[in-house]
Amino acid sequence: MNLEMLRVSLPVLAQARQLVGVDAREIIFIAMRDQERIGFGECAPLLGLHSESLEFCMESIENWSNDLCEMKSLAPSAAFALSCAMETLNGFGARPVAPAKVAHFFPGTFAQCDQAAIDSLCGANVVKIKFGRDNESNDRALLSRLCNSLPAAKFRIDANRLLSRDECVARLQGVDASRVEYLEDPLRDPSQLGLLAKSTGIAIALDETVVDQSAQAHALRESLAHDGCIAAWILRMSLIGSLDAIRAVAADAARLSADAVLSTAYESSYSLRVAVHLAASIPNATRAHGIGTAALLAQDSCEPAIARDGFIDGAPLPTPFAEAWL
Repeated sequence: MNLEMLRVSLPVLAQARQLVGVDAREIIFIAMRDQERIGFGECAPLLGLHSESLEFCMESIENWSNDLCEMKSLAPSAAFALSCAMETLNGFGARPVAPAKVAHFFPGTFAQCDQAAIDSLCGANVVKIKFGRDNESNDRALLSRLCNSLPAAKFRIDANRLLSRDECVARLQGVDASRVEYLEDPLRDPSQLGLLAKSTGIAIALDETVVDQSAQAHALRESLAHDGCIAAWILRMSLIGSLDAIRAVAADAARLSADAVLSTAYESSYSLRVAVHLAASIPNATRAHGIGTAALLAQDSCEPAIARDGFIDGAPLPTPFAEAWL
């Protein structure tokens, strides 16, 4: 089996660089060939999120291709890319699937929530916003303005474990709980998530807590499920690993009565479209997914996976950088 790698740099839009954390996404695309077939995968570890570097992934992928290591020993972003290449080589993504629901994403602060930003969110059913990067007053003002401006939308509030329980409750004081779909792993101390749900009346989604493999995190997931306060698990694909590993985590979420919401790490549109096909194969992946990030990149690997009317289409997977593999 022939394996090729292509390294590219995709610039991030200037206004999104603080959010993404880098000026450009450094990516390795893998092409796996077998006679007349070819499959592709994207490896894009993100500084500050993944512990592995792109150089380390390149070396480990080469070692895997030379039978010097097994898939299970690879870093998650490398395993994700290789499994995508292997499965697409064998037909995954070759046929159309149902479109995937996509949450709109407003990455800005209250100061950036001008009329143009609101207009860009018109018609959205679900909007994800960030808390904890601004002060309490501005976070409250941001949610209030969006709730008033988008009366049909529900909101997902992601604080990336930046807040204490008291800080989170204060920011939500007076908010109509029915307007918030869930709070996405907002607390520095995740053991307080159950108490947060009880005090606010708002469900919780697990994000960082999903990929934590400690015994404590396993016990917490079971306990929170018993309390009935978990709406969803956020499955950030390249932090989990292979497509089979992602399917297994989704099944674990289903066992604990949680939905699976697929998410990426600001990868290119190729991985966003992989997510659409993967979602179609996961029974509990019925909520809007966190894959509406194509607009943050100034350049892309294929046709940008821009959501239309809240959906990304389920067209067959494209060839990333098609001209490079001729």
